[in-house]
Amino acid sequence: VILIKKAGDGSKKIKGCWDSIHVVEVQEKTSGRSAHYKLTSTAMLWLQTNKVGSGTMNLGGSLTRQTESDASVSDASPHIANIGRLVEDMENMIRNTLNEIYFGKTKDIVNGLRSVQPLSDQRQQAALRQDLAAALQRRQAKGDSN
Repeated sequence: VILIKKAGDGSKKIKGCWDSIHVVEVQEKTSGRSAHYKLTSTAMLWLQTNKVGSGTMNLGGSLTRQTESDASVSDASPHIANIGRLVEDMENMIRNTLNEIYFGKTKDIVNGLRSVQPLSDQRQQAALRQDLAAALQRRQAKGDSN
């Protein structure tokens, strides 16, 4: 079992914590020169931001993934090195997945719910678009009648 913890200190107005748990099962092959590794990993993420313009936002969740791999075992590549590579690759994969899922989706949802632009500006832009569309239609109608 491998436990990893990374805590943010809040120095950039962001507090957070990353905890990951990796459980490794090793089955040595009968030859003794290779082994089958089964890795089950869970990462738990928690973030809190507090900004004047957007207020407080809390985000948290977990993700569990599992992988299996065969690797040779020797003095140059012992179990600890093989397990280390597996855990490092899994941490990177989970981090990338969390980045896509949590941050990408959260950004899409927040952008859909909240507008940085004032409502009056949005209405003004919509009116301008309608005026332009009407002017183009009138211009097309004139061109068609000639």
